Amino acid sequence: MKRFESIKNSTFTFSSCDSCDSRCCDGARGSVYAPINLEDFELVSKYFPIVFTKGNLGYIMPAVLLSNGADFCRYIKDFKCSIYEQRPSVCKIYPFSPSITNEVFIDILCPAVNQEGDNVVINGEINKEYKHKKLENFQDKTVETFNHFSLFNEDDFYEELIVINDIKFYKFKDSMNDKYLKIHLDSQKYFDEYFI
Repeated sequence: MKRFESIKNSTFTFSSCDSCDSRCCDGARGSVYAPINLEDFELVSKYFPIVFTKGNLGYIMPAVLLSNGADFCRYIKDFKCSIYEQRPSVCKIYPFSPSITNEVFIDILCPAVNQEGDNVVINGEINKEYKHKKLENFQDKTVETFNHFSLFNEDDFYEELIVINDIKFYKFKDSMNDKYLKIHLDSQKYFDEYFI
């Protein structure tokens, strides 16, 4: 499991991932998918299927499907990431997570958080060595992504792909000459027996 708390007015340390059993990559512990923005499409599509979820208001948003909900990410070998340099930005920024309000959160259940190590957050500010562009202007990037895909929000354009842990994931039937939908459809080659 994960439990994200705001970094606002707080200080956190981080030891390292060296002695961890890759729990952040374990589908059984809740690491199934992560929302993505337009800037993530190209890198994510090289290794993972891009899918869509529906928000509370019925709008679709893209996500990277990281696991099948029962097993580790398919790229974890001996508790290490075999595509470390090419991993998605959601993996690169962990244990941090941005929000639509541009507030940043940290997973306090990560075994390395608040252990002896580097000061990654001091009084609510992320140490510059740990800042990632994914954490900057997250609201603007999310709104841009929402606006782009709101053009394709008709129910007839997409279909249910799979349900994992009661979460429905969708895929588009056609690219409709859209660059991002084409990347999404091309990435379906990674949706295979691992996810079924």
